Amino acid sequence: MIGFLKAIRGLLILVALLLAVIPLVMLVSLLTGGTGYGVCADGLARCDTAFLTGPAVAARICLALLMVAAAVRVISRIVSRVEKHRRWENARSHYSGLADWTDRLR
Repeated sequence: MIGFLKAIRGLLILVALLLAVIPLVMLVSLLTGGTGYGVCADGLARCDTAFLTGPAVAARICLALLMVAAAVRVISRIVSRVEKHRRWENARSHYSGLADWTDRLR
């Protein structure tokens, strides 16, 4: 289970990195004469978009990044608690074995 959660956490970190690269890809597309993946239909020279198009795209990307970061945080806490519980169980079984050994010495 921990391996699966760590894989999901790694995938979410990769998604966060890809989300962070989106503005750069859009900007490069606009600068090379593209449409910015739909931001400017006729390219940068004749870009006739609403005033809030850029901030709306930025807000969506920021919201998506926050959601992914929250999911990474939750999964990291779950993994940490499971590992802590596993270490505690290992120590408990180790020391209970020692207690049995000392009882046999008496």
